Amino acid sequence: MIRSLAIVGPTASGKTALSLELAERLKGEIVSCDSMQIYRGMDVGTAKATAEEQARAPHHLIDVVDPTESYSVEAYREAAIGCAREITERGRLPIFTGGTGLYLDSLLRSPQTDAPESDPVYREALIRSAGEDYVDTLWKRLRDVDPESAEKIHKNNVKRVIRALEIYDKCGVPKSMLDRRSRNAPQEISVLIIALDFHDRELLYSRIDRRVDIMMDDGLLDEVERLYSSGKLPPSATASQAIGYKEIVEYLRGKCSLSEATDKIKLASRRYAKRQLTWFHHREGVNQLFVDNGEGKIRDTSELVGEAMEIILRHPGTL
Repeated sequence: MIRSLAIVGPTASGKTALSLELAERLKGEIVSCDSMQIYRGMDVGTAKATAEEQARAPHHLIDVVDPTESYSVEAYREAAIGCAREITERGRLPIFTGGTGLYLDSLLRSPQTDAPESDPVYREALIRSAGEDYVDTLWKRLRDVDPESAEKIHKNNVKRVIRALEIYDKCGVPKSMLDRRSRNAPQEISVLIIALDFHDRELLYSRIDRRVDIMMDDGLLDEVERLYSSGKLPPSATASQAIGYKEIVEYLRGKCSLSEATDKIKLASRRYAKRQLTWFHHREGVNQLFVDNGEGKIRDTSELVGEAMEIILRHPGTL
């Protein structure tokens, strides 16, 4: 059994800083658990660790594929567990860091060997058959055949809706049933999860707004413009839907002003953070670590490190 630690939570909550401190204390190596940091060239908008930060501890699963390429949850799971195994063999601790709940969940189940490979022809035919209002039509069909999955998948996440329908159509059983089988199978890896949280959501939202302003100052516009002009952000690519990139592309296409695009990034980031918090709140076995003190102030990183170490010491058999 591979033993590991995960530092997860919403965007702009301070995961990177805490993970680096813990990596230095625990002889750890950081494995990204972020679905957008896998893309090369998308640095500013995904808040990748800087060169200086990466020098403090080895980092893995960053800059894996080009933005034009697809990258599945199963591909992440296989690569992440492989990384964790190699890190463990070196006598070091894998520390998963990020905010993508789907990636974290993939580590906590067995491979979905019963699920069919994705078929682009099927996906295109399904969209065509659903007609102009395919977003609502496909989600309503999923609700009929697999209400459990429909409850977890937002209707606008068309890619995941179609994947769930594809599994049902080709396997004859709902995706939710396959997920349960995977969760009940023997695990390859043990993950002690520490999730950063906030008593005061407004503090988190103000941090998000400030981070977006910093990203703009650090060259997010130039980064997106470079990727877009070189054809690296086609509309069909998953990377094109990344928060920060989608909104700047709208500006580059003349659909809004730069200030409007910036406001849209802030709003989308706040909404995403809310969904992230909901995701981690609903997962069992998560250890909450509050970033603020409940009185309107952010706690020092050293204080958070101390509390994280206490959590780890309370679970001696996990690591």
